This record gives sequence, C-alpha cells and structure tokens, in this order.
Amino acid sequence: MKKLKKSFRATLMNKGELAAQIRKTWEYSKAVGIGEIFSNPSALHPSERFRSMSVDENISYEELYLCGLRDGQYNICLKDFSFFQYGLGKEEGDVRYAYYPNPFLGAAPDAVAEVTEMQEYVSEGIIDVDEFLHRIAEVRRPRHPPLVRYEYSKKQYVEDSHPCSHLHLGYHGENRWPVRRYLSAHAFTLLIMRIFYGGFWATANKVRHGPDDLDIESILEISKNDCRLLYAEEFSEREEKRFFFS
Repeated sequence: MKKLKKSFRATLMNKGELAAQIRKTWEYSKAVGIGEIFSNPSALHPSERFRSMSVDENISYEELYLCGLRDGQYNICLKDFSFFQYGLGKEEGDVRYAYYPNPFLGAAPDAVAEVTEMQEYVSEGIIDVDEFLHRIAEVRRPRHPPLVRYEYSKKQYVEDSHPCSHLHLGYHGENRWPVRRYLSAHAFTLLIMRIFYGGFWATANKVRHGPDDLDIESILEISKNDCRLLYAEEFSEREEKRFFFS
C-alpha cells in the first residue's frame, strides 16, 4: 500500500508540470496551424466575474464565452477565437481543462479565414476591438463544437454520481462522462484539435520530441500512453462494468 501511495503522488499534476505542458500545447497548436494568442503560461485562476457567470443558470453560453474572450480568461486562444483554459484545483492533483468554442463562427477553415480578415481590419485601424467582437457575434453560424471540460478530483469522487476523472460535454454542467485515465493537458488539447480541427490536423507540421521530429498523430499516441490508468480507489469495479472513456 505504501508503494502504491508513493506512485500515486508522483503521477499527480503540479504547478510546474502543468506550466510545462501549457507551453508545449502552444507548440502543438502552432504546428497544427490554429494557435493565435499565448496568453497565460501557468495555471489559470478565472476571475470572480467569470466564475460567477459560469454557474449562473440565467447566463447563456454566448454571454459566458464573450466574457472570457473580452477579459482574457484563457491560456491559449485559437485562430477562430475559441480558447483553452488549464487549471489546478484546491486539492493535490486536482485538474480542470476546458475548451470554449466560438459559438458564432464554428471551427471550419472558412470561419478561421473570416476571423483573420476581420483581424486585419483591427490591425489597420479600420475597426476597434469592440467592433471586432460585435461583428463576430453577428455571424451566427448554425453549427459549432460543444464546450468540453475535463476534471479530476479524488476528494469529490462519488462512485454512482461523480466520477473521479470525467468529461463534461456541452453547456449542461451536470453531465459527467467517466474517463478511466488521468488526462494530461497535452492529451486533452490534442484530442480536441484532432476531433474539431481535422482539416488543419491533416496538414500539421512535425513536432520536436526529444531527438526526433514526429508527426502530430505520433505525438497524440505518446500523450495517450503517458496518461496513466486510474487506480482502484479512483475507479471501482462497478464503474468498470458501465460505459466509460478509456
């Protein structure tokens, strides 16, 4: 048991490790061709305004998204002005990663091109930032990726209702999809990019990994293998008999 606890502590995310992973995820987003702004290289602590809006049932996703964008509540912002947040919880090893998609433009290549054109107007002084955000909000494409959050918290683990490691899909906060691994920021980010930015992913540049330059699919495979399986005290036999992501 002592050996298990030592190993468990060694695999938990800390500030230094998360900061290193955030920097690396920025490299991945640039290699895929969708990275736009690298804002915060360390664990994010959302503002009180953003936190209160995120739990307010009367606030729409569009309002929350625009608050996050205007107030810079992100670590990495993409070319379509979707953004990523990476944070740590109160307890040792707790993590929270989130992908906030642009609810107005979607993640399609033509949407990225449209945003790029509007950005040029800002840089040339034709429109200001507020007008830029207003124009984005007016586009209103009918389809966009869902909000995706990943959370790990051993202290909050309840076998039948609150998985230790889980995903939230969409804006409905109570849905929790069990994950049988302790995800890294690398794995979460790469998974999002592969699923929602497939066109960019297919033409991604190689990434330096140790002494080698690897394609982005190989980087994803390595990242998945680096995400350990949960221990028995984090994932029960009953949960194993149900559906889960592995």
